Amino acid sequence: MSEKTTRQTSRNATDRIRQENERLRTRLEQAEATLRALAAGDVDAVLVAERDRVMTLETTDMPYRLAVEQMLHPAATLTYDGTIIYANRRFADQLGVVQSELAGKPLAAFVTEASRPAFETLLRDAHGNETGDVSADITIEGDAGAPLAVCLGACTLQGGALGPCLVVTDLTTQRHYEELRRTQEALRVSEAQLREADRRKDEFLATLAHELRNPLFPMRNAVELLGAKGPLAPELEWSRGVLDRQVRLMARLLDDLLDVARIARNQLELRLERVPLATVLDAALETSQPLIDAAGHHLVLAVPPEPIYLRADPVRLPQVFSNILNNAAKYTEPSGRIDVTLERDGAQAVVSIQDTGIGISPDALPRIFEIFTQAEQAVDRSQGGLGIGLSLVKGLVELHGGTVEARSAGPGRGSEFIVRLPCLASA
Repeated sequence: MSEKTTRQTSRNATDRIRQENERLRTRLEQAEATLRALAAGDVDAVLVAERDRVMTLETTDMPYRLAVEQMLHPAATLTYDGTIIYANRRFADQLGVVQSELAGKPLAAFVTEASRPAFETLLRDAHGNETGDVSADITIEGDAGAPLAVCLGACTLQGGALGPCLVVTDLTTQRHYEELRRTQEALRVSEAQLREADRRKDEFLATLAHELRNPLFPMRNAVELLGAKGPLAPELEWSRGVLDRQVRLMARLLDDLLDVARIARNQLELRLERVPLATVLDAALETSQPLIDAAGHHLVLAVPPEPIYLRADPVRLPQVFSNILNNAAKYTEPSGRIDVTLERDGAQAVVSIQDTGIGISPDALPRIFEIFTQAEQAVDRSQGGLGIGLSLVKGLVELHGGTVEARSAGPGRGSEFIVRLPCLASA
């Protein structure tokens, strides 16, 4: 071998050694950079794509990690053998695992036994499939062993060094949302049906009251005609009195029923004017006094020296207090006591009507102003009525911008009704 050939061979060997040293130095620098990144927490895992090549997620998977992290539901990317490449914080929280500890772990470790076959089939089918239409619903064990339904699907990460990956998306929230949506829709349908039923009920009550009032007019005329004939035999006079009282009672009940229906349908119009509260109570007492006197009750009325004025309907508002007084008279044993107190509390007029009657149970108090509601103690009483009086009271008070409240210490301990109404300046 010539000297020239020997020198060329030596040069080539030196170049190969230099290239190998450069390649080794580059690999060492990559390894050192990877270790520094791992120590600093800048990457979550190291992906060995080739035997002689080290790649970090910091450089190869940053776009996909950001996409997964920003998903609204728990999600993760996997390799085709089911190894977790990256999982967002929501996914880690669902599993009850620290986020940084998930990278490199097999997802199969969290898949329930029943879902293993579907999971393994999906991994096999995902190989070579780049259409993104491979998916399966599986169940994994979440935090504290709680089952978590997920959808595992294949997708292609275009242009990424990782190639195709699998994405895990939580189905629990979605299914809960769908169930909530179905429940809300059912509630909307139910509410519409209830509103329709309530409307039909109001129409029925109004029609019923009108139809029942029609026979009362000839009956009332007949009673008045008997009274115009002059003195009657005792038996006939007694009969005429019974008819007169009962016709008036039926007329009042039907009027109340009509008013309740009108209030429910927003068809009751008030004719508001400036009226003294004492005058309103006098009108109510005029209606209720016969019932109070018949039971032998003792009525105590406390009125402040300064008049209290309201902007109210002088016909409708007395119905509020007469209904309360009638209840006090009916549901109090003979020779009981009824206290009526008027006072001014700032910009409000306060009327308290308290009796020593049968009282109201704690269970009945919240429902006492509902239509057709009566205290259980009063059901067997002949004067129980329809249970519409207090419903009318509440409706009329609220139409006047006020509130009404019922109080009772319990059965046998009396009742108190407190009506608060906005009042006008005295001047």
